[in-house]
Parts: sequence; C-alpha cells; structure tokens
Amino acid sequence: MKFRLHDLTLVLCFCLISCSCLCGNHVQAQEKTSPQTASPEQDPKAKAAALEHAKQGQAFLKQKNWKDAIAEFEKAVALQPQSSVLHYLLGVSYLEDSQASKSWVEMRKAVLLDSTNKNALRDFLKFWSFFDRKGVLNVGTPEVETLKLLGKPDRQRDQSDETQLIYGFMWLNFREGRLYAVVDTRGLSAEYSKALRSMEFRLGPPWREGYRLMNATNALTEYVLPEEAVQNYKQMFSTQRLFKLGEQLTAKEMMNRMKALVEQSYEVEEWNVIQDGDDDILYEWRVAKSDKTPAQHEINRMVRGKRDMHRLAYVTRKLPLSEEDRRQWIERLKSAKLVEAHPETSPLTAIQKKKLEEQLVTKSREIMVLQLKYIQQGDVDALKPFFTERVRNLITAESLEMAKPQAASATPEDLIHTVQIEGSGAKIRAKIKMKNGRTLTTLIPVGGKWEADTVWFK
Repeated sequence: MKFRLHDLTLVLCFCLISCSCLCGNHVQAQEKTSPQTASPEQDPKAKAAALEHAKQGQAFLKQKNWKDAIAEFEKAVALQPQSSVLHYLLGVSYLEDSQASKSWVEMRKAVLLDSTNKNALRDFLKFWSFFDRKGVLNVGTPEVETLKLLGKPDRQRDQSDETQLIYGFMWLNFREGRLYAVVDTRGLSAEYSKALRSMEFRLGPPWREGYRLMNATNALTEYVLPEEAVQNYKQMFSTQRLFKLGEQLTAKEMMNRMKALVEQSYEVEEWNVIQDGDDDILYEWRVAKSDKTPAQHEINRMVRGKRDMHRLAYVTRKLPLSEEDRRQWIERLKSAKLVEAHPETSPLTAIQKKKLEEQLVTKSREIMVLQLKYIQQGDVDALKPFFTERVRNLITAESLEMAKPQAASATPEDLIHTVQIEGSGAKIRAKIKMKNGRTLTTLIPVGGKWEADTVWFK
C-alpha cells in the first residue's frame, strides 16, 4: 500500500489482484449476489442457453480449466451482452489464463453495465491501482505511453487542444498530448467540482505537478521534485479541497478525524498543534518506519471555507527535518491565503474585454472545425460537451443528419466572424456573430470553459 497523502483522506489504493482469489466459491457468490442487467425483452431461450453456458463455465473454473471456461463464458456473453455478471466471469477466466489485457476490457464492461457489481468494481480498481503504481497516471505522462499500457479506451473525446480517454468510469484528461488529470466520475457533482475558493500559495521551481485527481469527495494535486515521482518521493507538497466538509466540520474537527485515521494504521511518534484555531489550524506529525512505509514527518494546514475544507501539506522522508527547514515550511504554509477561485468573473476593463473577444474568436474557430467534423461523422457524444446541459438533449443522430448539408458548406470564418462580450461576473456572456451579422449562438462559462447555450445548427 502506498503511503501518500490522499491515503489519509479516504482515497483508497488497492494492490494488484492475485489470481488465486478469483476462482471457486468466490465466483459462485458473485453469480448469486450480483444483479443481472440483461434486457427483459430478450428471447427466453437465449437466456436459458446463456445460463447453461455460465454453469458450464463455473464448473470449468472450479477444475482450473481456464480455456474451456473462457469458451463457455464467451458463448454466454454473446447471448446476453448486457449482463454485467457474465462479463465479470469472463474477465475472471481471462485473468486466470494470464490474459490480463482481455480481462481488463471485460472488467470495464462489467462496471459500466452495473455500477453496483461489487466484485467487478473491486477488481477494476485493482487493475487501476496497478496502472497507478506503474506511474502512467502521473501528470505529464505522454498519451502514447498511457495507451500502450491501458490499451484502447472505451471512448475518446477530442476538444481542441484537450483529449479525454475514458476507461470505465475513469477519465484521463490530456493537454497537448500529456496527462493533465485523472477524474473518477462516480458520484462526481459538477457543482462541487468547481471551486468557490482556493488556497493561494507560492511553491515555485524546482517543484512540479506529479499527480492530479478529482473524485466525488475531493480534488487533489501532489507536487514532487525533479527526478522523483509520487510513487517514490522523498519530499512532497499537496493541495487538497474536500467537498462540502466546510459546511459540516470545523478545521480542528477535521484534523482530529485525520489524526484518528492515522493512528489506526501507523505508529505515531509525535502529533503537535503549531497554531491552534477552530477554522484555521496548523499542525505536524511524525510516524515511525513500518513494513508498509518509511518514517516521515508531515506539516499540515487545514482551513475551513464556506463550503469546502482546504488542506495544504508538506511531507518529507529525509529525516530528521532540520529546524531551519521546519521553520521555513511553517512560514510558507502560514503565508497561504484563502481567495476567490475565479477572479476572472470580476468586471473586465476595456482592454481585458477586447483581448478576451479576440481570444474567443480564435478559440471558437478551432472548436468549430471539430464541431463541423463531428456533425459530418454523426458523432453525438463527441458534440454534446461543447453545449450547455440544458440543450444537449436536442443533439441527436437525427438532428446531425439534417445538419450535414449545412456543415459541408460552412466555414469557421463565416460562422464565427466576431465575438461580443456582454455582462460581467457570474452573468458574463459571449455572443458569436456570423459574417452576415446575425448571432450564431451565445457562449457562457461553465466549469472553467465556454459552452454554447443554443444549438446553432439546423
């Protein structure tokens, strides 16, 4: 188990699955407890035949006859392709037969078909933990390296200079061909993914971003030094935003919860509050070396926001931490300020407004090239993220088919001639004007990017 900062805030890391835990009684229990997701409209004869193949597959698994088990479960899946359980059992069989890449594909299908399939979810996360330990989920990993290990994604989205590779419920966001962030979409709320406030601090070189994660409970960024990675760091600095906890706990209560969690798993040699306060607390702790982790010293600052809890942390395994280094890190953490997360929503000056309009013309034309391509391809899923949530249901295969003639003859320059910024702050809008002077659509800022609030094509 890796001892990284987010381990202590309930972001679980798993070890790679061992083949020995995936046979016999384990498989039988999975079949009994997991819900079937096959469509009720399917032929009853097909269901019955699939069940017979599944029973034969289980029998072969008990006998450790992996290849015959695979053959039976492949037949069952062909008859019931919407069954999460059958995809899971096929994945188990592949893994037992040392066909890990095929097993990985089946585990992804299983969790997508049924997010409550606990065994499939567990084994999916064990695969994911393996990839994490290999370092391919670190910030800056080339897209080609990720594809080499994880294989072809279930879906891929290209948006101007960004690419998303989607594996099950995990999204990998790339910018300019390099990994930028990992997003676990299970239960993730768009409301909480956007920060209201953030901790402003100056870290500076030689520190660099090593890992970035967002899930349903928190947003985490870990920084490491050159020649180090989050898997083998000597020093690390982290920022973390814990969603909604500012509404529920004081900073001191959050620290005490963290202390209890650390004490459950590690031998704590010291826990010291440096600067006390209910809503802003600075503290440090040291844990002894164990069979799970090296000894380390950590200095934390916990700050309560109106909605979220904010945490900054420095950790070192270069012990002992000198008094001078300790003093400098304490002062650095003290100097951080809780500020508005999106100052760009403040009123713009005339110069700022003109610059933003020029930037949006250039960016919108780049995006329009993609949109025209997706219309011609009839790719509904790729097109929807460019539009606000309220109009996405209007983008259908039928509407794209009708828009193809328009897309074939239009050019980005004709469609996007100028941009006019209107309003300010939370009400800022950008009207896109066509070459003929008419309004094409209106853009609004959503989650750090601009989305069209009307469907511009017909």
